[in-house]
Amino acid sequence: MAHSWNGITGISNPNEMKKTINVLVIEDNEYYNNLLSNSLQQSINSILLKGEYRLILRSFTNAADYIRKIKSQELQCSDAIIFLDYYLGNGLNAAHIIRLLREQSCDTMVVLLSQSRNVKEKASQSQYDYFVVKDSLAPALCSLYLKQFIENKFSVTLEG
Repeated sequence: MAHSWNGITGISNPNEMKKTINVLVIEDNEYYNNLLSNSLQQSINSILLKGEYRLILRSFTNAADYIRKIKSQELQCSDAIIFLDYYLGNGLNAAHIIRLLREQSCDTMVVLLSQSRNVKEKASQSQYDYFVVKDSLAPALCSLYLKQFIENKFSVTLEG
């Protein structure tokens, strides 16, 4: 199942070009997927309300759906930040997705998520940018990585 949210961007001149923030959440647990997606969106609502940015947040609970959309080029994979669970069900894991992203020459920031700290060592061959243990602090930490991504991508400094 895929969900898409467009962030609240406030009232501004429709002719102005907004900077697009592309966020992907690939997490097979629907509850955690929704929790993380909502947390990410809420963490940057103040940025969106200024009207300069537009959030495109896509969330997938089925990694195979995401793989099909990337391979068919229905979805663009560059210039995005991806929050990616390591174990995705149906025999898939984050290494499959990361390999696909590299094959497609996607310029993405990958935040790998897992309940197990041991995954960090297992996934050391995968090219990810950050590793986050899924605990009570994970949504806040992911929000910080999202803000860092925005700052780096647009060469800006965000408040709070």
